[in-house]
Parts: sequence; C-alpha cells; structure tokens
Amino acid sequence: MAKQAIKKGAGIVKKAGIAAFKEKKGMVYTPSENNEVTIVSNADKPMEWLTMPEAFQDATKLPGIPIGYVTSVIGHSNTGKTTLLNHAMVSAQRQGYIPVYFDTENAFSFEYAVKMGLDATPIYGDVQVEDVDPETGEVSYHIENRIVNWEGNFLYYNTTKLAEQYGTFDYSTGKDTNKNRGEAVLEDIARCMQELIIAQREGEIDQGLVFIWDSVGSIGCYKEYKSLSANNMWAAGALSVAFMKVVNDLIPSSRKVSSKYTNTFIYINKVWMDNTTSPTQAIMRPKGGNAFKYATRLEILMGGQLTAGVKRLTATAKGLNYSYGTETKIKVLKNHLNAPHNVCYEGPLVATDTGFISVDSLEEYKKSHVSRILKELQGIASEGVKVTENDIEFQETEDNEI
Repeated sequence: MAKQAIKKGAGIVKKAGIAAFKEKKGMVYTPSENNEVTIVSNADKPMEWLTMPEAFQDATKLPGIPIGYVTSVIGHSNTGKTTLLNHAMVSAQRQGYIPVYFDTENAFSFEYAVKMGLDATPIYGDVQVEDVDPETGEVSYHIENRIVNWEGNFLYYNTTKLAEQYGTFDYSTGKDTNKNRGEAVLEDIARCMQELIIAQREGEIDQGLVFIWDSVGSIGCYKEYKSLSANNMWAAGALSVAFMKVVNDLIPSSRKVSSKYTNTFIYINKVWMDNTTSPTQAIMRPKGGNAFKYATRLEILMGGQLTAGVKRLTATAKGLNYSYGTETKIKVLKNHLNAPHNVCYEGPLVATDTGFISVDSLEEYKKSHVSRILKELQGIASEGVKVTENDIEFQETEDNEI
C-alpha cells in the first residue's frame, strides 16, 4: 500500500508572534477619531515643572518641582521648608493646577501665602471677642469684623476638616460607623486623595491636582488613635498600606500619555536624629519610616543635616527687633528623574516673607524693603517712638540647633 506524502509543517500551528498577541489583548496604540489614545499608554508626557524662583533654580540646577512625581522636603525646623511648599502652591495655581493643601500641623498662613502670590480672597464675618479688665478681671464682649475664611481655586484641609469629612470611617474594618471620632488620622489623607482623583476621572474635577502635605510625622494613624498611644512602627505600617496605591500607581500613572490630567504629590517629612546607629555621628531619619522614601523620585534637604545650619536675619532699631528672613541651604539628596535632569546640586538661598531670593540679592532686598521694614517697626512701637532708616542695624545670627 502506497504511503501518502506528508506536507512539511502539516499539523504544526504557526505562532502568531508578539505583535498579534498585543493586538489580541488590546495593547496596540489605536487613536480614536479625535486622536485620543484609547488604551493605557506606556509613554510619558513631556517633562513639566512647577516653576520655582531663580534662587531655587541656581542652587539646584532644576527648573522647579517635577509635575507628575512624588517629591519630599526634609530638614530641621525653620529652614525654609514651608516657603518651598508655598512657592509650589502658588506655581500650581498659576499654571492651571488645583493645589490641594493638607495642613496637619494647623500652621498654614494664608496671609504669608498671599504675600507670595497665592490667589485667595478673604471672607469677612462678625466675631465675638472677649475683653478682660486687667484690674477687676471682669469679662465683657464686643463684635469685630474679621477674616473667617479664604476662598479661591484651591482645596485646603486641616485636621478639623479631615475629621469632619472622614471621621466616621473605621480603618480596621473598612466600614463607616455612626460615631465621628472627632480626630483626623493619616489614613484620612490617603482616602481624600483617592476620592479627588476618582472625581477627576469622572469629570467632576477638570484640572490636574497638586497634593501638598505639611507634614508626614505630624499626625498619627488609626491604630494609634484607637490605642491612645504613639507608635512609630504602627505609623510607618499605616503609611505604607494607606498610600501604596497613591504613590505607586495614581501619581506616576498620571504621567502617561493616555491620562487626561497629570497629578503631583509634594510633602514635608518630619525628621528625627538617630544616634544609635553610628557611635560618632547622629543620622537624620524620616518620621514614619521609609515607606514614602522609596516611592519618592526627588528628595530635597533644607538647611543642614546634623543641625539647622542657618542664619537668622533681623533688623534692630531702638530696641525693636524685626525678623525678615533666614539664610539657608538647599540640597538635592536623591534624584531619580530622567536625564538630563537627574542631577544633585546644593547651594545657599534666603527665605523671606515674600519667598526665596538669592544671597547675592540680599543687600538690594534690604534696601528696597527698608520702607516696609520701617513701617513694620513703627507699627509695633509704643508711645510715639519713631524709627528712621539710620536707626536700623541688620544682624545675622548663626542657628545650629537640632
């Protein structure tokens, strides 16, 4: 019986290749009629920045704070960290983003931010003010018209507002309760950020968001609230769990071409000095552990590492003292941005009540603001004390406190 010839390759299923597999899984770039990307893109948008002052740019060799990334600011107290956040907030607003400010230190000054350029309108209302007679101790009251709120293209959350909106949520069970705990916890911030991004995706918010938190380490986690005790390990664990999706997904994925809006996260991280690791030198550590550190692409140090390492700038006249600035330093400790922006430089700058200026322009700043300084000094002078320009002495005091 004759054998039937078998064609070479018969019975073998030909592999379609990776291109066909991508097309089958919907992983091929397919623009719609209006040229919008219809799949999740693997390409980033062009690099953009929240523009910072020239003094910042000269010191760091960066245009500003990168948009679409997680950036941290660390340092000792009074080294210019809040000034940096205010600049970021002002730039965000001017560049068409919505700044979302989480003030868990309850120390944000709208007056300071407005002086630096924030567009915010004061809302006035009648407030009852208590008067105490210094001789008799008798208490009386009067009504004053004062600023009771600020409005503008921004969102502001302090601990009271966070507790008001999220205080009924039990993070141990993942359910709402009937009782408001009346106290904010760090998980509330992560919940708020995710809700805002969802609202953005659903069309309720039509701008990119710049989240700003002052500061990590100033507020406890839900477990600490329940136990009525502070525990840095619990806080570190809560940060890692609560913000995992935010810092590893929601923020970086917004940089992709297929994301309509780009979102940014900038935070101050409180620090503590670890003198147990090294027998000769204390090491600066972030409060809350390294949960955020690994997701942070740009880390900025204000001031020194061992001590504040700044100069307090004051003007003195006839016994009156006016603090008008801080000469500090700025250093990029970590930079995981793409080339050519992956540089780590450091340099000096001055934090004033109008923002950062360069050390070289300090003398001109003092001259151009003499009238303002005089007005400030005269405003607090008593019994008709008058201050002239010749009465003012400018002083610099080293501050090396931890």
